[in-house]
Amino acid sequence: MSPMKPDTNVDLLARLSAVQDDLGKGGRRLAGFLLENPQAAAMLSSPELAKRCGIHASSVVRLAQSLGFSGYREMQAVLQDGLSRWGMSGPGPGLGMPEREAARGGLRILLLAESGKSFNEAAATAAAAYCQAFPAVEIRSEHQVSQDVDTSAFAARLLEASEEVDGLILVAREHPAINAAVRAVVAKGVPVVCLTSDLPSSGRTAYVGSDQFASGSTAGWFCGRLLPREVPGKVLFVCSVPFRCQLDREQGFRQVLRSEFAGLIIDEKVSSDESSDVIFDALRAYIDKNGPPAAIYNVSGANLGIGRALEAEGLVGKAVFIGHELNANARNLLEKGIMDLTIGHDFAQEVALSVDCIRMALRGERPASHISQSLLFTRYNSTPH
Repeated sequence: MSPMKPDTNVDLLARLSAVQDDLGKGGRRLAGFLLENPQAAAMLSSPELAKRCGIHASSVVRLAQSLGFSGYREMQAVLQDGLSRWGMSGPGPGLGMPEREAARGGLRILLLAESGKSFNEAAATAAAAYCQAFPAVEIRSEHQVSQDVDTSAFAARLLEASEEVDGLILVAREHPAINAAVRAVVAKGVPVVCLTSDLPSSGRTAYVGSDQFASGSTAGWFCGRLLPREVPGKVLFVCSVPFRCQLDREQGFRQVLRSEFAGLIIDEKVSSDESSDVIFDALRAYIDKNGPPAAIYNVSGANLGIGRALEAEGLVGKAVFIGHELNANARNLLEKGIMDLTIGHDFAQEVALSVDCIRMALRGERPASHISQSLLFTRYNSTPH
């Protein structure tokens, strides 16, 4: 007799959690991915899901059938139904209930971020907007520009801050000292939610942000499609400090170029150090030495410096330029036709989801990570209405 299939996203995840320990090695890996990333999984085909988990596509189908579904498509429909009901349309269950915070005297959260200046400002703005909508939640923002960060001092501040707040929202590079500090903070019972860039080895409470591998894959696909087919070209890859999100973006980007656009190669990596001046000089030096690249993919900040260099070298409209984070600088570059595509995300939703994860952890529940949808912006849809 076939098992009764789950009817809802919640029932499906509960069933997966119940049977996970009874599955084989590949099945456990797949179930773990589905439990940790239900929103991302809902958007993946069975071959894509299998590839992410390092298993054969037939294993995905077998797991779906063991849960009572006819195949993966039917199971995916249940995942997507849950996504449409409470994942993509707005904050998840439990959000929008400030009375709970008021009843216990409010919730104190610190947003501790190290990134580029524009990213830090956007994150702080989203946090302030959330607090204005829900006054019982206090989110203080502290941020540093990555090029100025001392990792030991940053880790020490993380530990110190855990004595002052109920939970932390963290944007930080992957570093042993920072990972150790996160483990120590979580062990004390203070939830830590990683925003935008994950620290999977740190024992963090949850991750909220885009599927960065998929974002990099998207950038690779657009890069290939925007350039002439079958014409060899060099792509300049721009990165900065070792953020996990940048590493994941690079992997996704490289995979798509290898599998679908063999004529494009990543010629060299150039570091922006999250500084417009640094990347402006580095890009011009690269062009002087190697000639113009066919495309530039920036996984870090400092898009403005790349734009300035393209203008100075007369390469506007001649080199494909793809970057991340829609802010005032990126919007200006898009509108001028200097940048072709910006991959962004909904900061407001991600801050709300981060707060909800902290709430759940403080109630003794285990919050799931939330994979938000990447947003694509061109010169035609970048202006706010």
